[in-house]
Amino acid sequence: MLKKIKAIFNLSKKNTEYQSNKIEIFRGVTSDLAYSTSVLRNYSDYERLYFTSPDVATAIDLIAHYCVTDFNFIGNEKDVERAKEFAKEVKLRTMLINAVRMMLIYGNSYIYIADDENDFGITLQVLNPKSISVLVDSYGEITGYKYSLLDKVLPVERVMHFAYGRIGNSPYGYSIIHPIFDIIEAKKKIERVLTIIAHRMSHPLIHAKVRSQAMLNKVAEMLKERVKDDEMVILNEFVTDEGVEINVLDPKYDVKGLVETLQYLQRQIDKTLKVPKVFYGEGEDVNRATAFAMLKTFSLFLQSIQATVKEELEAKLFPALNLDVEIEFDDITIDDTMMWSDIAVQLYQSGIIDTNEARELIGLPPVEEE
Repeated sequence: MLKKIKAIFNLSKKNTEYQSNKIEIFRGVTSDLAYSTSVLRNYSDYERLYFTSPDVATAIDLIAHYCVTDFNFIGNEKDVERAKEFAKEVKLRTMLINAVRMMLIYGNSYIYIADDENDFGITLQVLNPKSISVLVDSYGEITGYKYSLLDKVLPVERVMHFAYGRIGNSPYGYSIIHPIFDIIEAKKKIERVLTIIAHRMSHPLIHAKVRSQAMLNKVAEMLKERVKDDEMVILNEFVTDEGVEINVLDPKYDVKGLVETLQYLQRQIDKTLKVPKVFYGEGEDVNRATAFAMLKTFSLFLQSIQATVKEELEAKLFPALNLDVEIEFDDITIDDTMMWSDIAVQLYQSGIIDTNEARELIGLPPVEEE
């Protein structure tokens, strides 16, 4: 019969051979997307998509503005007043909106804390992310920011680096556009195809059977002149004798399948860009409960971005100003009656909900329909 063996461990002291020193996590250039500079090569593509895709531009602009709707400084009265003066001097709110917008587009945005001869001794400069490379040592610690336009390394404590979607201890963030880049390109192609199909369906191919050789050239000329510049119909009817037979060739386009594919791609885009459809005055089956859930989720998403901005400001900007303050950003007030009223009006005007559904959304009793 085997007996259990009692294991005795001495936990009173550590193994003298074990030391919890830092380990090297970077050696040379890695090919992993999350830990390489390959993301920098995508900047121009992200930028182009922001300027050409209404989905991307609208969502990013909304997120940026809602992130920095307003903010307050917390601390002793003298430092708070000084922080307010500096914020007014450099137009901090506008600068932070721009920083969040750039962070979402490129994945990274940078604001340089530069020396200045003003009353504060410093000012802020927005840097072009395309010109910045993050320098790290073999332990993953950021050692500086290389600014290619001047071939100069900027010190870590003077660069506020706002990164979105950073994975682990990667030195770079990743654009909110990255997961849906190919999807948006596919959506654009389908939209172009649908435009062509719509044009062809409104200008169908016509086959004319002409029995008389004498009528052949006349009918051919009539068909040729039916459409001008391949856009505008200038001739909608033909007058011929019984020797001419006109037939419209009906193309077999799978419009329904294309539309369903387009709707699927749109849902993927909406999920990735995070902005609830109620902010656009759109969305089916929206009521107070579902709208509340959407806004709550969106509010948590905004708070994560605000936390990134807050950490950089408090770690670098305020110490540079020699101020002992914190910054607090306003949240979306999801219980605010005025906001619910605005959403109800948008949904009603869009025809998504009726009068009583709009009233229910803001907590009012129904009325009898006339």
